[in-house]
Amino acid sequence: MNNPNLYGNGRYRWTDNNDFVDRPIPGKMIGRKEQLDWIKRQLEYSTFAEHYKLRYNLRKGDILEFDWGINVNAEFSNRHYGVVLSDSCEFNPLVIVCPLKTNKNGGHPRSDIDLGIIESLKTTHRTLAVINQIRAVDKLRIYTKCAIGNNNMLNESDERNEVYRLEEKKVEMIIQAYINLLTKPSNFQ
Repeated sequence: MNNPNLYGNGRYRWTDNNDFVDRPIPGKMIGRKEQLDWIKRQLEYSTFAEHYKLRYNLRKGDILEFDWGINVNAEFSNRHYGVVLSDSCEFNPLVIVCPLKTNKNGGHPRSDIDLGIIESLKTTHRTLAVINQIRAVDKLRIYTKCAIGNNNMLNESDERNEVYRLEEKKVEMIIQAYINLLTKPSNFQ
């Protein structure tokens, strides 16, 4: 276990990239174009925020599509659906969100909660709530709202359709799993 390329104090370890040459790279590698596109979007958000204020009333359980941005390594990135975990009045610029992903490749038993098939999402796979990625995001990151009963996205002017809302028991299941993740000791040494 004395690898000459392994550094650290035992609790935190890192290695040279040479150790990973023959291993498959997890996820998509972010290229320069994607990074520049994200910087452009950040500037657009910033410019928009200087001139306008968003006035969204969001309710616990609402499912929306968010722009999670380009983040570091395994952090959630790009556009994905998320479920609102706490009511956010129109004057609050932030909302607490749990990202959602499909269960194409299986989930992690400690950090993913199976929500089953959510019909309004554009997938035939089961949906997972990724509880170790819960965070507060600015409402500027809202991309679209998921409509009830179909796969069409709502326009802000389309008041006759309502936003798809996850059942209360599933939202509570996500919140309880998050509390357990934060408070129960892990098996890591």
